Amino acid sequence: MKLTEVTKDDLNCLVGLLPVGSVEQHGPHLPMGTDSLIAEEVARRVEGELRDEVTLFPTIYYTCSMEHEGFPYVGVSYTTFLNYLTEVLESGLRLCKAIVLVLGHGGVISVADLARRQVNFRSGDRKVYVFFVTASHPKGGSEDLHAGSLESSAIKAIRPELVKEDRLENVNFDFREGVFEVYTVKESNPYGIINRGEVRVDVRLGAEFLNRATRDLKELVMRIIEGLRK
Repeated sequence: MKLTEVTKDDLNCLVGLLPVGSVEQHGPHLPMGTDSLIAEEVARRVEGELRDEVTLFPTIYYTCSMEHEGFPYVGVSYTTFLNYLTEVLESGLRLCKAIVLVLGHGGVISVADLARRQVNFRSGDRKVYVFFVTASHPKGGSEDLHAGSLESSAIKAIRPELVKEDRLENVNFDFREGVFEVYTVKESNPYGIINRGEVRVDVRLGAEFLNRATRDLKELVMRIIEGLRK
């Protein structure tokens, strides 16, 4: 079920799925909402397969994107997002016995971990889990760090009309090491792409990635449900 579509009397949430994305630049060829679209797609698929046990929460779009300073983004500070996310999770756990954060944006991983700890250590038997979508594919985090082959292929599989492949023709894909930790994306690559090698847009790669992420998230949710029913 979808949280925004049920009445208070029909709400029966065992496990909540809360997609977390971003609104930030993804190179010259991908939409600003790339992270959000990918997280939503994977969470939506799992909700569709486990509708009686899973409740799909609305996506959190405005998160932490300070690593894109100098490029277009809409977001908040890490401290603000930590406080916001913690309070959302605390109130969400009044409705559900467990919540899984479905992360499409790597820039919130550290904050999500802190929020998870802060909530779990004082929430009794109701718990928060974190699932990072890109971690489901070996190219995620190793080859494609931002707006690269994996994300481009995933958006091609979800919304092909949003991928502007022709804008990749004259892009220099070299980037400065230390990005996300020492340097902003703009300081590392003026095109806003962090990918090891040339970006390849392959709808089959995107479909494989989304299928794998859906499978992995579903397996996590099933383990949580099994534990709750013991």
